[in-house]
Amino acid sequence: MRAKHEWRGFDPDRLTAAYTSFAKHPQTIGGQPYITSWNNKQARGYAGADTNLFSSVFRSQMLDSEIEARIAGARTITLAGLVEAMGEAATTDLRAEAVLPLALAVIGAPRDPALGAAVAKLREWIAAGSHRRDRDGDGRYEHAEAIRILDAFWPLWMRTQFEPSLGGELYGRLVDAHELDNAPNDDGSHVGSAYQTGWYGYAAKDLRRVLGRPVAAPYAKRYCGAGRRSRCRALLRDALARALATDPARLYADAACAKSGRPGDQACFDATAFRSTGGVTQPMIGWQNRPTYQLAVEVQGHRPRG
Repeated sequence: MRAKHEWRGFDPDRLTAAYTSFAKHPQTIGGQPYITSWNNKQARGYAGADTNLFSSVFRSQMLDSEIEARIAGARTITLAGLVEAMGEAATTDLRAEAVLPLALAVIGAPRDPALGAAVAKLREWIAAGSHRRDRDGDGRYEHAEAIRILDAFWPLWMRTQFEPSLGGELYGRLVDAHELDNAPNDDGSHVGSAYQTGWYGYAAKDLRRVLGRPVAAPYAKRYCGAGRRSRCRALLRDALARALATDPARLYADAACAKSGRPGDQACFDATAFRSTGGVTQPMIGWQNRPTYQLAVEVQGHRPRG
């Protein structure tokens, strides 16, 4: 088994290996005008790491959509416009932008007043861009209530969508192997980086089938309500009702925020913290989905490889 998984063509004495030729490297196609790199999904024909089981929804799509909106048609983008696109993507909730609209399409228009109000708030948040940000600096997110609803809803939604078909034991093992959500808080680490891994694409693909929409390479099994829209709707409405009853203090419990005098604070729960490397410390800042570093490269020409 060890030999099977060793680096092919590696010579430990000469430190050489059989490298993939440039011709076999992933290529841009169809005159693609830009390339983004933000922990993207792997290229076709390449596998992802075990810790990043990419699917049809992944983080860099948030940046791609912002760029594409700015170069649509005959439009061109400046460096300032590119920075603006990065800023917009950096505060977007990927779940709300790419997956929640599908769930709301299944949920429809509940007659229950509380559910109806929750659905309206979620739709209003999506229409405003699905951001987790505090633009007026009052310490509170715009659309804070909608954000709270989704934060409570997401784990309940994933369980109700997948566990009945998978069974409790298998569902639990899969969650242990691949987290449901890579949230801004990141289990209390406050590192800022979010949505690198999660069940976003799994949920989206299954709900597209429930809604009767086209799906490439559909799963062998239907999950939400065993593929029945009425049953899936009932399950998601029930999960949403339970989310509305979730205590915000418990939902946003965090040691760092409690220490800073902001227990149960939603914006603090997401906030990015800094590591102390000396005697001077830096307070937490408002959340942004930060990359390892930000770099813009303009390719002005092409030269053939020699």
